[in-house]
Amino acid sequence: MADPGHYDVAIIGAGIVGCSTAFALAKRGFKTLNLDALPSAGYGSTSASSAIIRPMYTHEVSACISHECRFIWQRWPDFVGLASSEPLARYDECGGLMLLREGELEGKQPMMNAMASAGVTFEVVGGEELRRRFPDISLDGYGPPRAYDDPAFGSPSSGAIEHAIVVNEAGYVNDPQLAARNLFFAAQNHGASFQFNTAVQSIDQEEGCLRLMTSQGQVIADKVVNAAGPHSSKVNTIAGIDLNIGLRALRHEVAYLSHKIAHFEKGPCLIVDVDAGVYQRPDGDDMLIGTTDPACDDEDVIDPDDVNMNLTDHWTRQAMRAAQRFPQYQIPNQAKGTVGVYDVSTDWIPIYDKTDVHNFFVAIGTSGNQFKNGPLIGEIMAEVMTAPDHDHAPAQLALTHINKRIDLGFYSRNRTIQETRGVMA
Repeated sequence: MADPGHYDVAIIGAGIVGCSTAFALAKRGFKTLNLDALPSAGYGSTSASSAIIRPMYTHEVSACISHECRFIWQRWPDFVGLASSEPLARYDECGGLMLLREGELEGKQPMMNAMASAGVTFEVVGGEELRRRFPDISLDGYGPPRAYDDPAFGSPSSGAIEHAIVVNEAGYVNDPQLAARNLFFAAQNHGASFQFNTAVQSIDQEEGCLRLMTSQGQVIADKVVNAAGPHSSKVNTIAGIDLNIGLRALRHEVAYLSHKIAHFEKGPCLIVDVDAGVYQRPDGDDMLIGTTDPACDDEDVIDPDDVNMNLTDHWTRQAMRAAQRFPQYQIPNQAKGTVGVYDVSTDWIPIYDKTDVHNFFVAIGTSGNQFKNGPLIGEIMAEVMTAPDHDHAPAQLALTHINKRIDLGFYSRNRTIQETRGVMA
């Protein structure tokens, strides 16, 4: 009889990444255990995700994975296979666009090529069409964005918005924490185990296995996956992992502004506005306003165990940047928004890979932009973990909805650092 305390795979973390990994491995017959210091699935950084589903990426692999996941989000009830009485997250396809200044369209050709390779349909429109769709929009140029304490903050710079790349196959998931809980229940239905309020304190090699000492006792596993989100660096440290790609925990604030007073000819949608330094997407009667991480803003690197969860002038900065583009927005006296913490890699691309510690794997550096890929992150990890020699013959993943096969070496810990910056990577 197998030792009930011995697992095929121990997964550290039960956010969207950890739950997806448990679901994929449990479906393959692995005996898994997720360990999470928080009280419930999706309780940490997943709960603060903007949950945007978009294929706007420069790299083909990123565009293909995200577009494939869009089809899964559309069929979410079928994917998780839960009882009809279980509340389910919902994907709302509002469409989206990326605003471009004069002279920027040519530079976006790699992104358009990547989307075309993934089978994404899109169009390029000009300023006249933008004014028709958004009667209240200001097409003044504000970029590059200025720091909040710059005396010229909020004033037009030069030039103007000339084009937009419009992608109808984009949207958002209405409740990211619920999506993680859907995967949690789906994984449990396939035999996965979860242990909450459990902090991992040490990880050691022991007779071909890995021994984890936790706040609730000992766990033995043949393999371990670090899916600890903002705590991933701390988990790597206690496991003796040293990666070539740096990681840090970043704090972000998201503002909510009412869109009732603004006019959207086709309704509110996802708007990526790097010129102003923000992205926005609808959330009921509000627009959720997040940052595109412009170079003028200092990164808010924090200790994930000591985070200010109150809204600050970062909120005001986001709201005012959004109001540059849509002057009809009213900025309330009472701030409304959320605070989130994300594990960010050097190039803002995740690391889904093995490590130099035998049977220790990582699904980290998700950088605030990987929620959209939640349905397939587990499949990615399952392929990497079962590949005979992933370092030299990288695992492949078949994307059935878009009829593509992608090389998972793109997410390698040994990759060449990509020239990407910010959550829009």
